[in-house]
Amino acid sequence: MRLDRPAQAVPLYARLVKQAGAGADWTDWLQYGAALDGAGRWPAARDALEKAVAKGPDQPLALNYLGYALTQHRERVDEAQAMLEKAARLKPDDAAIADSLGWALYLRGQPVRALPLVERAAQADPLSAEIGEHLGDLYWQAGRRYEARYAWTAAQATATPVETARLATKIEQGLPQ
Repeated sequence: MRLDRPAQAVPLYARLVKQAGAGADWTDWLQYGAALDGAGRWPAARDALEKAVAKGPDQPLALNYLGYALTQHRERVDEAQAMLEKAARLKPDDAAIADSLGWALYLRGQPVRALPLVERAAQADPLSAEIGEHLGDLYWQAGRRYEARYAWTAAQATATPVETARLATKIEQGLPQ
């Protein structure tokens, strides 16, 4: 996974979970689910991530991963938001969780509630390209064009090549209507 080869990690995590059997804990299922998700196998990833949350219902990382992934796939958005809200209550100072909840609120048409969460996340983790991009998107929707372009430009500093290209388009053209 650290080498960004999730498809190659999938069989290793599958073997780990199978060998652990009923003893597989939430972290085992979370890692397996993350590998499946990274490999583009969303239905299987969702199943593994649901097992992670079932094994660790009070684990903010598991709640955040599944809640954010469901949000990104536009599935069970009410349940996803509830998971993210629980994760935020359990770990209120976590930038990734604040961003996930803010992004979920934004996608559900609640940008006023979303913006302070994503701003706080960006302050806590200024090197996250994803958080910076989300902040730029929120600023753009709020009519704060200069700040949006600034956030997107800052996000480019740590973005992957694919993200950098997408951010460059946003900087030049803004968000589509």
